[in-house]
Amino acid sequence: MTYEFELNYFRGPLNAWIFKALSSYMNRLFGDSKRKLFEGHPSTVVEIGPGAGANMRYYSKGTNLIAIEPNLHMHENLHKSAYQYGINLKIRSLVGEAIDLPDNSYEFVVSTLVLCSVHDPEMVLQQIKRILKPDGKFVFIEHVKAKENTFLAWFQRLIHKPWHWFFEGCHTNRDTASILQSIGFSSLTIENYNQYSPFVAIIPQIRGRAIK
Repeated sequence: MTYEFELNYFRGPLNAWIFKALSSYMNRLFGDSKRKLFEGHPSTVVEIGPGAGANMRYYSKGTNLIAIEPNLHMHENLHKSAYQYGINLKIRSLVGEAIDLPDNSYEFVVSTLVLCSVHDPEMVLQQIKRILKPDGKFVFIEHVKAKENTFLAWFQRLIHKPWHWFFEGCHTNRDTASILQSIGFSSLTIENYNQYSPFVAIIPQIRGRAIK
């Protein structure tokens, strides 16, 4: 069984169902952070990896959302969420490493719990920086690598392989904060925190803003 077959006919549909089923619970976990990060967003938003549309409830009604979502099985739920929350949705079936939007064109880009699973996070972040207007803002929430010699670090290593397979390439222990710092944003604010939940593999987290 090839990777493409698994993704298209097993993991893709399964993850689309799981993301939709967990939407309300993830709202309880990350809702306050998202409201603060998205506050005052412009009329057009680019979101990398929106999944089933969990973030749409935090966008103003009438927002124009450009969704970069390569998993075709997520698209039906994206359309349903857009209708529910009054969002004007355009989907681009692209990976984050190959965004086809023009340079210096958008004021606001969002990524939540996505950089853990992309193939090349540095390239994705470079693409985000490229499409942002001068002084444009990128806001993010990500789970990251735990401190060495802790229970969380041990557990992340233990569960990494099955988690990585099941959740479409998600890394339990990616050092995303260091990657963000390497991109060369003019301003970068990162807050480290622990949002505890039964999903121990995705503790700890970071949230913050980057300005081009």
